[in-house]
Amino acid sequence: MSDTRDRSITIVGAGPVGLTVAALMARSRANPALQIRILEPRPIPTWKPADTDLRVYALSRASQRILEHAGVWDEIAAAMVSPYRAMRVWEGDDPFGSGSLYFDCAEIGEPDLGHIVEDRLIRDRLFSSLTDCSNVELSVGVEVAAVRSGSRDVEIETQTGETFSSTVLVAADGGASTVRELMSLPVTKAGYGQEAIVAHVESSEPHRETAWQRFLADGPLAFLPLADGRSSVVWSLSSSEAQRLASASEADFIAELSAASGGALGDLRASSARAGFPLQVLHARHYCAPRVALVGDAAHTIHPLAGQGMNLGLLDAAVLADTLSEAICRHEDPGDLRVLRRYERQRKGANLKTLLAMDALHRLFRLPGPLFAPLRAAGLSAVDASGFAKRRLMREALGISGELPRAARRHVA
Repeated sequence: MSDTRDRSITIVGAGPVGLTVAALMARSRANPALQIRILEPRPIPTWKPADTDLRVYALSRASQRILEHAGVWDEIAAAMVSPYRAMRVWEGDDPFGSGSLYFDCAEIGEPDLGHIVEDRLIRDRLFSSLTDCSNVELSVGVEVAAVRSGSRDVEIETQTGETFSSTVLVAADGGASTVRELMSLPVTKAGYGQEAIVAHVESSEPHRETAWQRFLADGPLAFLPLADGRSSVVWSLSSSEAQRLASASEADFIAELSAASGGALGDLRASSARAGFPLQVLHARHYCAPRVALVGDAAHTIHPLAGQGMNLGLLDAAVLADTLSEAICRHEDPGDLRVLRRYERQRKGANLKTLLAMDALHRLFRLPGPLFAPLRAAGLSAVDASGFAKRRLMREALGISGELPRAARRHVA
């Protein structure tokens, strides 16, 4: 049996996933026996209501409950979120014709299918909540230079030469994870040869609290509803086309975006800058090593066509927090590889299933149109006609079915 005194967790990465791990651990039963340190090389952005972040997420009900359990959802919702109550998916010219698929939250008795929330807002509220915790230390502007895992602790060296030890190290530092590289944890990855352009637009037609997604030959185009009536655009294109449009004039970009949208939201007007990021699929072969665990994009990245990346990361955070908290309360060593593998067993298979499904869907809709478009249209129509299939898909996407961590369930004991 192991002594629980002087337990410490170091989290590298102050994105939503890393901060959620910290917030859940700070509110867990293990908190009195715990010290938490967060290392982040970049400044924490401040959320401003008038400056909508280009990076937004479609958060599921499971993610909402996790953030509720972390103590920040009410503040996030009071600040600015946009529920989406329906989703329309189509291929071809008519978003309402054959070959389209329509999801409505009323069909599963839910108030919505999720919420569109800004990255900056989530981080701002989580960061603020953690500044009030006496056992949480936030170190901004600090980069990790070396990691040495031992039998009793893990030694972390920063770029400034500071060295300290921790019981557990959590890598929440993104797809290009420094910790993962320093620990030589192998990954399987491949580029899609695509980039996603993100922007915000105004439209002459209301978005109707609906997420719109059209599958095009070069990649999917999505419009996510924002609280102020605008829509957030996520347009996946071949890298060459994305780079061309990134440097195009505003008028030319809007003209091509309008044509690609098929007029689903009427006339479009630019209301923000544009940004782009390359798309890849990545999966770590191991989510843990002695005293080290990977979460979020450090463990897996998927194609954004279904908007599930952040939801998977928050589920990672909840399962890891459960695993570490239970181990501490049982007087176990939370950094022991046998403990960390409990987290890996719960998340690796589920994440890989979603990753493969998104990859397969992406490849299906990239197959040549004249031959495969009729088959895809028939498939979308068949799903649309099947109430059972639609309800199951909605429940899975919303995170209200299957095995869930404690923080993601409807009632938290």
